[in-house]
Amino acid sequence: MSNTFEQFYMLFSQKKILFWALVLWSFSLFSQTKNIDSLYNKILLKPDSAEKIDKLLKLNRTAHYNRSDILEKALEIATDIYNIEGLAKVYDQKGYIARRNNHFIKSIEYHKRALGFLEKTKDTTLKTRCLNNLGVSCRKANLEKEAYKYYIMALVLAKAQHDKREEARILNGIGNVFVNTEEYEKALFYFEKALSIEKKLNRLRGQEYNIANIGEVYIYQKVYDSAEVYLKKSLELAQTLYKSGNTGIEHNLLGLLYKNKGEYIKSIFHYREAIPMLKNRNIKRYIANSYINMGLSELFLGKSKQAFIDINKGLKIAKEIGSKENISLGYNALVTYYSKTKKYKDALDAHILAKKFHDSIVNIATKNSIISAQIIYETKEKDEKIKQLAYEKELEKETSRRNFLRMIGIGVFSILLISFTYLFFNLKRRNQDLELEQKNSEIQKYLSKINSLENKSLVDKGKLETDIDEKLKDLELTKRERDVLKFVMEGHSNEEISQKMFISKNTVKSHVKNIYNKLDVKNRIQAVKKISEA
Repeated sequence: MSNTFEQFYMLFSQKKILFWALVLWSFSLFSQTKNIDSLYNKILLKPDSAEKIDKLLKLNRTAHYNRSDILEKALEIATDIYNIEGLAKVYDQKGYIARRNNHFIKSIEYHKRALGFLEKTKDTTLKTRCLNNLGVSCRKANLEKEAYKYYIMALVLAKAQHDKREEARILNGIGNVFVNTEEYEKALFYFEKALSIEKKLNRLRGQEYNIANIGEVYIYQKVYDSAEVYLKKSLELAQTLYKSGNTGIEHNLLGLLYKNKGEYIKSIFHYREAIPMLKNRNIKRYIANSYINMGLSELFLGKSKQAFIDINKGLKIAKEIGSKENISLGYNALVTYYSKTKKYKDALDAHILAKKFHDSIVNIATKNSIISAQIIYETKEKDEKIKQLAYEKELEKETSRRNFLRMIGIGVFSILLISFTYLFFNLKRRNQDLELEQKNSEIQKYLSKINSLENKSLVDKGKLETDIDEKLKDLELTKRERDVLKFVMEGHSNEEISQKMFISKNTVKSHVKNIYNKLDVKNRIQAVKKISEA
């Protein structure tokens, strides 16, 4: 009785803590929403660009992926400006959100579209993350083979980039593929490798996740002591990391452990702890599992009515999300329920349904593969068109850039040419000025020489005239005859002499004839010679 009261008290205390945690969370969410609205409006004022897309995606992550308007705006901008990397990031985030909402086929569609865009970029980090996300979505849609393929592709890229954190996440995903295929030794190998990396990175969250997975494998292997050690260690880490009580997965696995060990009260306690936390995070796969397993524990405690309700709750959720393992678990739980309540016909029907549904699950998996392929086919043309438009825009930008560079080149060349031409003509003008100055200097020298010569000539001429006058005085010539003789000696013609002396040409001839007679000469040359020699 005391033990029952203690359990009741613990349950009440836990629910009280959870209530106040929800109140505080609601208040925090209200404040955060107002802040996000303010930031969103500020981002919208910025011009459309790759940076604006990144800011919107970051804001959507801050809003815990609950703002579809933010994401759709980012998609609209990425499409308008044909930003390939932006489109890839948006679709990858849409895929993640679809997976969180348990729409696994839709999630695969978005991740594959993102991957298609990433083929046009050099962002290997984003491609690795996208491939890993594809692996997760395929695994949750029970497409294990496809999931494994994408995980391996992601693992190769992560190792090439030496991205240990992403490598650990991928190894964990591969481990979960082998859990789904019930190859537990292989699963354990990958979980332990992932845990080793997380310890080196000192990432407590990664360690918590891997330790929980190892504990789960030990449950399936029925190594319950080891499973309990690992799961309690994982729970301890989760309580340290998540102050809000985000330990739903650990409680779910502890519930499974105690159910399998036959400790049904403990099992129910942990499932009841797990379900509100899992609902808060909308992890329907684990919610379905918790309800079905809790129903089984209740059934073994004799609470058949509540067991039937909980098993059907879990089965309904499992069908909604297409969770193969939980649907199988649900129908097999109903077989156990009908067998214990001695409804053997219903048990047989449930068994037939379980088998039939198991076969249909395989068909669903095949159908999902077909749907996945069909999605790729239908979206490929649209995405290729966007890629082509983006390529054309990039080409246009590259052409514009080249034209701009060409214009700059032409401009620089023109400036250099103008500068060279200016310098050339400036130098030429300076040379011409120097040449002109030199010529002027030479001319000045010549003029100076000429002036000197003229002065000397005038002196010589004056002296000559004086000498001639002296010589002519000794001759019996008249004043007029002497003047005419001077002009003759200077080389003037009769006409010029007539003009200079203002006499007629005949008078000049008469004077010249008299001069010839008196000097006893026959012509001008003899006359000049005779005067010069006298």
